[in-house]
Amino acid sequence: MHRSQKIFEVLTTRRLIAFLAPQTVEDCVRAYETLAPMGIVLEIAFRTAAALEGIRATVEKHPDALVLAGTVMTSKQADAAVRAGVAGIISADYVPSVVEACVGADVMCVPGGLGDAGKQLVQKAELYGCDFEALREKYPYQWIYKLFPATTENLNFVSLSKAWKAAFKGLRMVYTGGISLQNLGGLAAQDPEGIFCGSAVTRRIDDPGKMKEEAGRWLDIIRGSAPPVTA
Repeated sequence: MHRSQKIFEVLTTRRLIAFLAPQTVEDCVRAYETLAPMGIVLEIAFRTAAALEGIRATVEKHPDALVLAGTVMTSKQADAAVRAGVAGIISADYVPSVVEACVGADVMCVPGGLGDAGKQLVQKAELYGCDFEALREKYPYQWIYKLFPATTENLNFVSLSKAWKAAFKGLRMVYTGGISLQNLGGLAAQDPEGIFCGSAVTRRIDDPGKMKEEAGRWLDIIRGSAPPVTA
C-alpha cells in the first residue's frame, strides 16, 4: 500500500499526532519507538538542526516507519524530507511550492492556516489533473487541511472547519496550536472525526515511560473513555 495512504489510515483511526521539535537525532528515534506501537503518528518539525537527520535515522532503523515532517515551509525542505523517507508533510501555512513538490512525489501534503483550505485543494486537483471528486476518491490522503492555530487564549477557531466541510465534503481536519489536555475533550466533541496534534505529548522525551503515560491520556480523551482534564 502507498505510504501516504497508510499514514492517512492511521491518522483517521487513532486521530493523534505527537509534535516534536527535536534537540537531538536520538530524540526522534526514541519518540517514534515509544509512540508508534500506540498508533500515534510522530511529526518531526523542521524547527531544529536535528530534524532532517532525525527523520533519516528513524527511517533507516525502522524502514516501515510512518513519519511526518512538520513546519515544512520551502520546496527545498519538502524535497529533502521526501528523500529522507517521510510519509507526509505538514506546513504552518499554505505554501504553493510545497504543495507542488509533494504532489509531484505523490506524498501527503497538509498545508495549514485559518484560510486557504479550498485553494490548496484546487491546486492539488490541478496538479493531479483531476476534479475534486476524483481527488477525494483517488487521493484521499490529499483531501486534508490543518487548522492553525486551532485555539488561542481567548478564541476557538474550530467552527471554521464546519464551513469548509460543507463546501468540501468529507474534508479531514488536523487541529494544532493551543491544543492541551484541558481543552482536548471539548475540541474533539466539536469534530468527532478530527485529528489532533499536541507538543505536550512529547514533553517528557527524556523519559519514555512518562511520555507513554502522557500519550495514553490524550488517546483516552480522544476516544471519549476519559473525562476532560481540569486545570
